[in-house]
Amino acid sequence: MASSLPSVCSLSKQPLIRRKLGKHHQVRYQIFRYEGNSGNNIVDANLSVLRRRIEELRKKERLENCCKVTSGWNYNSAGGYQKKRAILVESIEVLGSMSSAIGLVLLSGSLSIFFVSFLAHMCT
Repeated sequence: MASSLPSVCSLSKQPLIRRKLGKHHQVRYQIFRYEGNSGNNIVDANLSVLRRRIEELRKKERLENCCKVTSGWNYNSAGGYQKKRAILVESIEVLGSMSSAIGLVLLSGSLSIFFVSFLAHMCT
C-alpha cells in the first residue's frame, strides 16, 4: 500500500523559467530657463493673463445682455428676488384655484345628498 502512493520526492520539478528583461530606455529631462525665470513662473504668468481676459469677457457679456432688449420674454432683466417672488405668487394662485375646485366639488356633493334625502323624506 505504501508503494501505491506517489512520494513527494519523486515528482519531477520543472526548472524555473526566467524572463529576459528588455533594455530600459534612458530617460532625459531638460530644464528650460527663459531669461532667468523658471518655467513655473511663465505658466503662472500665462494663467493670470488668461484669468484677466476671461473676467473682461464676462463683464462685456454682462453689459451686452443687460442692455439688450429682445421682443418677447426677457428673462435676463428680472433679478433673482423678482423671479422667486413671481414663482411664489404663481404657486399661490395655483393652490387657490385647486382648493376652490375641491371646495366646489364638496359643496355640490353635499347639496345633492341633501336634496336627495329631502326628496326621499318628503315622499315617505
